[in-house]
Amino acid sequence: MKISKIILFAGALIYFAFGFLFFFNPDAITAMDGIILPTRSSANHIRAPLGGMEIGLGFVLVFFALRKETVIYGLIVLWGSIGFTSIARLYGILFDGAGDMSNWLSFGAEFAFAVGALVCYGLERRRLKRLSVLH
Repeated sequence: MKISKIILFAGALIYFAFGFLFFFNPDAITAMDGIILPTRSSANHIRAPLGGMEIGLGFVLVFFALRKETVIYGLIVLWGSIGFTSIARLYGILFDGAGDMSNWLSFGAEFAFAVGALVCYGLERRRLKRLSVLH
């Protein structure tokens, strides 16, 4: 349980960090990848999903991590969100030619985090089954 909570809080911290960066300064963050946002509307289209949604995911992960009964649900949310992010990134690397070092490093980190969440999910499930047999 302890490692699962650590993974959830670490995931929340990462979502908060990136979310606040995109929320408050989408131009600076996108410019690092060579993306120029020509209008305030385009900046807002980045701010909402990459800022607001990531901050929201951070809050959801914290909420699930605070109660032992809901940790397993937080792991599902973390696995699904970061896991499919890594799949989308890998698709871009393989089919769009976006295989620069930045994308490979991001993919590796995202994929490792998703696998960690999935492993913790399996451990939590085993723990819950074992507890239900004992009671």
